[in-house]
Parts: sequence; structure tokens; C-alpha cells
Amino acid sequence: MDAQLEKHAVAPLYRCFAAIDGSMLPRRSTCSIGPGEEGAFRSHTAALREAASHGLPVHILEDDALFSSATRPVIEQALAAGLLDRFDILFTDTFVAPDLGMLKVLMHAFDQTAQVRPGQIGLRDVQLIDVSRQNFACLTSYLVSGKGIKRLVGLLDAELDSGPRLPIDLFLRQCAHGGRLTAGLLAPFVTSFNLDDVLQSTIAAGAAAAKSSVMVMAVLRHLFFVERNLALAKACLGSAIGAQKPYTEQSGVIMRALDFILSDEFREF
Repeated sequence: MDAQLEKHAVAPLYRCFAAIDGSMLPRRSTCSIGPGEEGAFRSHTAALREAASHGLPVHILEDDALFSSATRPVIEQALAAGLLDRFDILFTDTFVAPDLGMLKVLMHAFDQTAQVRPGQIGLRDVQLIDVSRQNFACLTSYLVSGKGIKRLVGLLDAELDSGPRLPIDLFLRQCAHGGRLTAGLLAPFVTSFNLDDVLQSTIAAGAAAAKSSVMVMAVLRHLFFVERNLALAKACLGSAIGAQKPYTEQSGVIMRALDFILSDEFREF
């Protein structure tokens, strides 16, 4: 992370916070999540609580986040354009639910920037998507408005007092779905995560079906990063699910139909 911050000339703008080790916390009967999940919940809350004292927008990054050449300009332009006046939380990367409508939106957003020269992507090339009612997850990289921080900390503190009962990303999603906060997404993603790390932590550890599913979803998420590594994505997908199997007659027809639906030729009616 230090090397990335230096490379992109933003080191003075960021501070490193030591994570809270959930295994060192006393377990409570009201807590329904694992020690690691509770540690992550408390770590994000502590960082946001510290930021709240300044009353300014804040960019929260987990330690496996990847910058791109578009990260700084897009974030700075988003702040200048007042995008955080519209949302409490604004993601620069998130879990991609396998929803056909969302995939189509993300594909269109990515295609729009495909012709922009590397290093020249700005806010004008990125789409703003309201995901307050979508199944977002993961808190690798997100912005919080100066006004939204106190509201967010209040929600998180209340949940910590009574639980917590959900991992922090799913709790925030629940809050968004319930109308207690608003969430936006910039697409394509100007930050990402290390796909190699996911490969090591899921595939190398075992070939359970659930782990393969995690890897597939990670690959899908990585595909919408402005500086994606397509060769790596293909290799990781192959490691997760093996060689492509021939379609059955029915699945082949379904895949052709889905391919058309995801194209710009399809018209909703």
C-alpha cells in the first residue's frame, strides 16, 4: 500500500490504521458473526469515527486495494462535482452480483471507457450508478461524505452495541435497502483488489465448490476494473472451474440468448 500511495503521489493524503484483531475480543452472546468479521466491523467503524472528527469526505481503503491511474483524478473530480452530496457512501469498486441487469450496466460502462487512452480516464468517462437497492458487498474502497460519516458511525455504533449480527458490508447493504443510507457506485471501477491473492486463498486452499464460486465471482468483479488483467482473469477462472465443458443443446441456446441480451442490440420492452 505504501508503494502504491507513493507511486500515485497521494501518500500525504492517507493514514494507516492498525486493524482490530477479532480473535482478541471477548465473545458476546449477542454477536452472530465470526471473530474476523467482528474485527473488520470494528476496524472500519474506528477509522470512520476518527474521520468524523474532521467533518470532511474520507476515502477508506482495505489493505488489499489496488489503485489505478484513474483513482486520484476520478475521486478528486467526484468530490469537486459534489457527487457525495447525493450519496452517503460511494464505492469505487464492489462485489458484482450475478444480476443480468447490473451486468449489462457494468458492461456498457466499461465499454464506454475502452477507447479512452490509459492515464486519461476522468469522471466524464465514468458512470454513476445508484446501488442503494442493489446487492452490493465488500468494502475494499469507498468514499463517505462529510455529512454522511456521522450518520454512518451512528448506525455502526448502534449495531455494535446490540450485536453485531451481520458482517459490516451486509449490514450497510441492509441499511441501504431499508432507506437509512444511500449508496452509489462509480463504474467502471477505478480501484480493485489483487486477484492473485484470491486465487491463493480460495483455490490453493482446496477445491470445494464454494471456493470455486468465490473465485468465479472475484473474476467477474475484476473484469470491470479499468486496468483489468484479462489474461490473469482467464487463468484464475480456469483454475476455479477447469476447462470449458461443451454446452448441452438447451444451455447452448440459453447462453446465446443471454449473450444477445447483454449486447447493445437488445431492447427492453
